[in-house]
Amino acid sequence: MKVFNAAQLKEADLFTLLEQNLTSTQLLERAAMAIFECINETKVNCDSFVVFCGAGNNGGDGLALACLLAKANKNVLVVLLNEKPTPAFNAELLRLQSLNVPYITIKTQSQIDDLKIEESHCIVDALFGIGISRALQGLQAGLVLKINSWPNYKIAIDLPSGLSPDASFMSSPENTIIADETITIQCPKLSFFFPENKKFIGQLKSVDIGISQAFLGNTDACCYYTTNENITALIKPRSPIAHKSNFGHALIIAGSLGKIGASILSSEAALRSGCGLVTSAIPESAIGALLIVLPEAMTLVRDDSKAFVFDDINKFNAVGFGPGVGLTEQSSILLKYLLMHHGKIPLVIDADGLTLLSQNPSWYSDLNTHVMLTPHPGEFDRLTHIHNSGEERFKTQLEFSHKNNVYVLLKGSNTCITGPNGKAYFNSTGNQGMATAGSGDVLTGIITSLCAQKYEVLDALRIGAFLHGYAGDIAAKEVSQTSLIASDIIMHISDFFLAFEK
Repeated sequence: MKVFNAAQLKEADLFTLLEQNLTSTQLLERAAMAIFECINETKVNCDSFVVFCGAGNNGGDGLALACLLAKANKNVLVVLLNEKPTPAFNAELLRLQSLNVPYITIKTQSQIDDLKIEESHCIVDALFGIGISRALQGLQAGLVLKINSWPNYKIAIDLPSGLSPDASFMSSPENTIIADETITIQCPKLSFFFPENKKFIGQLKSVDIGISQAFLGNTDACCYYTTNENITALIKPRSPIAHKSNFGHALIIAGSLGKIGASILSSEAALRSGCGLVTSAIPESAIGALLIVLPEAMTLVRDDSKAFVFDDINKFNAVGFGPGVGLTEQSSILLKYLLMHHGKIPLVIDADGLTLLSQNPSWYSDLNTHVMLTPHPGEFDRLTHIHNSGEERFKTQLEFSHKNNVYVLLKGSNTCITGPNGKAYFNSTGNQGMATAGSGDVLTGIITSLCAQKYEVLDALRIGAFLHGYAGDIAAKEVSQTSLIASDIIMHISDFFLAFEK
């Protein structure tokens, strides 16, 4: 799913109007119907609504929605801001008046102060949409503060008022609606993926209002939202006459004294993700522990008391390096060796490997399109610099990938993948229970496995992030987000492939 900026979203509306011979009012009412149906599916027990409308087309959406709610015998009150209206807004206001739906117009702060609604009423925020171009102030800010002071369930239409579609804030956080649910129109907005905005958006839902498929298909976007449909299209079916060599040989360099679990988690995740062969390079003292848990893995003794290199790295189809290897001189030498000799073999660098890389920024010149960095925000900041927001970190990630010709997977809510092509891909799976020890080690194994199976680097990253989150979501349903551990994620990797094979 493409993520368009505000200018493109406005262009999409205009293109659709011309292509489908619609008026602005007709498109607005189509949007309202889709929103109404979405609300009706999830809020069937709510009989009373207070709809707050600005004077633009987002407010027009709110008026059209209020008409539909009234026709469905819901108790509806509309609150309007006294601002210059658009023609589409005026058309919907006439419809509202013809249905005798009660409404009040806010003209003063004292009216806002005097507003009172029952806690059982559901609040709909249709104040400001994608057209917001400046911070809310005056009555606008006052009304948002008042709405946020109420404990009522809140639904934001398209995006919470005060939030920009393209940036973290047009308004200050206190002047932004804190929604329990956001029903966004056609596609998610870029600002939805910044961590600092999650508390404003609540549960995100998307409704299709029939925007031109020609526009959606032919218009380039810099950002994408990866869905199940996208990933299913990327998965390669297995040949009935295939053998293990057809599915690649992955080398996992992970674990050290006291951190052997990292190697076990990465190696098992690689095998569970479909890799034909996995060799785990670990200290000799750990071989017994690994083979007890994972007899399917092959081992390669890694002597951490001296610099370690490989006789023939070219026999492997992909390499994963970093989880639990330790911040030692030997590990640093090994990383430099891999950067210099991996050639076109995909190389995944995670955890301690990222810290070692950040300690040697001159090595950034050795990065290339066959290298994948998989940092969490703290590791990424060590690679670059401290950031004050997710939006700021996102911009740096784009620049870092382009400048260093490397792929970066930034872990977190809506894990973000960037590459040399300047595009960004946000993931749609996963939950906060996955913020647990070893979860990143599992992801390293999954991505390394997919690369060994000859998936293109970008496809391996997108599938890997989605599969990792998918397994984590299934696991959380079984054991809860609180109790989820990394091994639970591995155990549910198979659920993804079972669903695909069906």
